[in-house]
Amino acid sequence: MISWLLDGGVRTILSVVIVFLILVTIHEFGHFIVAKKAGVLVPKFAIGFGPPIFKFGRGETEYSIRLLPLGGFVQLAGEMPQDALFKTGEEIAILSDSSGAVTLIGEPIDVRGEHAMKGTLVAIDTTKTFTVTLQTGDGVHTYPFALRAWIANGKDRIPMAPPNRQMMQKPLFARMLIVFAGPLMNVFLTIVLLSIVAMSVGTLSSPPQIASVEANSPASRAGIVAGDTIVSVGNAATQNWSQLVLAIETHPNKPIPMTVSHNGRDQNLTVTPEKRSDGMGFIGITPAVTHGLIPSIESGFQQTVAYTQMIYQALGHLFTSRTAFVKDVGGPVKIVQVIGQQAQLGILNLVNLTAVLSLNLAIFNLLPIPALDGSRILFMIVEWIRGRPVDPRKEYAVHAIGFAILILFTVFRTYLDVTQLH
Repeated sequence: MISWLLDGGVRTILSVVIVFLILVTIHEFGHFIVAKKAGVLVPKFAIGFGPPIFKFGRGETEYSIRLLPLGGFVQLAGEMPQDALFKTGEEIAILSDSSGAVTLIGEPIDVRGEHAMKGTLVAIDTTKTFTVTLQTGDGVHTYPFALRAWIANGKDRIPMAPPNRQMMQKPLFARMLIVFAGPLMNVFLTIVLLSIVAMSVGTLSSPPQIASVEANSPASRAGIVAGDTIVSVGNAATQNWSQLVLAIETHPNKPIPMTVSHNGRDQNLTVTPEKRSDGMGFIGITPAVTHGLIPSIESGFQQTVAYTQMIYQALGHLFTSRTAFVKDVGGPVKIVQVIGQQAQLGILNLVNLTAVLSLNLAIFNLLPIPALDGSRILFMIVEWIRGRPVDPRKEYAVHAIGFAILILFTVFRTYLDVTQLH
C-alpha cells in the first residue's frame, strides 16, 4: 500500500483534489445559482464537511473549503424554521437598531451592546410575522426583526432570512428545481467533458467517410478511394459507421451493393468482404474523423446516454447480487486509486473519468436515500400529493439520520477498499 501511495503520489493527489473540487463545486453551484434566482438566502457555500480550512465572505454568503472531503453543501435559509433553534421560556437577549428592529438574537452572553436587552422568550415567529416576543421587567413586548438580522450561536453568526427569502416559503416547483439543479449540473458537466474529449480525439464522420484504403483490399478492388463517402449499403441509407461495420462483418464472402459518393457524384459499386480469421467480413477501409463542435457535442450527449444506461444496469445488479457490494462497488480509496491510474495515462483519460464520475454523482444523488437530493425531492412529491408539507423538523431528522448512515457506509466501504489494496 505504501509503495502504491508513493508511486506517482504527487500527481495522484493533485488529480484527486482537482477532480473532487470540480465535481462538488459544479454540483453545489447548481443548487446555489437556482436558489439565488428564486430569491432564497444562501448563508453558506461549502466544499467538504467539518471545520473550515479556508473561507471568505462575499455579499450574503460565506464560501469555504472544509477539512473532510466527503462532499459539500449549500445552506439554504428556511429549510427548517429558524425559530426551532429557540425554546420558549429560556433566557434570551436581543440587540436592536435605532428604530427598535431586532438585528441580533441569541444567548445573553453572546449579545452585547448599547441597544442590548434580555428577557424570557415568550414567542418567536420567523416564517410569517417575523417577530420575537420577550417578557422583561417592565412587561411583555413584541419586536420586529430587521431585514438583515442575525442569530448569535457562540462565535458563529447565522443570518436570519425574511419569510420571502426562505426556502420553505417558495412555491413547490421552485423548491424542486433548486434541489434538482445540483444533479442536473453534474449531467451537464458530463456532456461538456465528453464533448471536449470527442473534439480532441475526433468523432467518426456521419455519413461514413473513408480516410484510407488498404492496397489490394476488397474496397480497393471495387474502386473505393480515400475521401469517398458511403451513402448506402444495399437498399438502406448508411447513417453511421456502426451500420456500415455491421453490414460488412455479417456478410463475409458475399457481394454487397453500395452507393458511394466520389467528388460529389454517386456511384453504384459492389464489394465482396473477405473473411477474417474470426469469421467476420472486412473490406480494408479506415474511417475519417472530424473535430467539429457540433459532432463533438452530439457525441458527448450520446455517450452520456450510453453511460447512464450502463450505470442503471450496474445499480440493478447491485440490488440483485449478494456479493456486488463487496466486489464491484468502489469506495473513496478505490476511486482515488483509479483517478491516479488515469492521471498517469494522460489528461484526456482523466477528463473522461471525471465525466463518468460526475454522471455517477448525479444519478446516485437522485436515489431516494435520506440526506440525498432524491430523498428531498421525494418529500416534495409527498407534499404535492398530501397538499401540505411534511413537518420540517421530522424531515430534517430523517435526513440527519440518513447522513449518519452514509458516513458509516463510506467508512465501511473505505475499510474494504484498504483491505483489497495490493
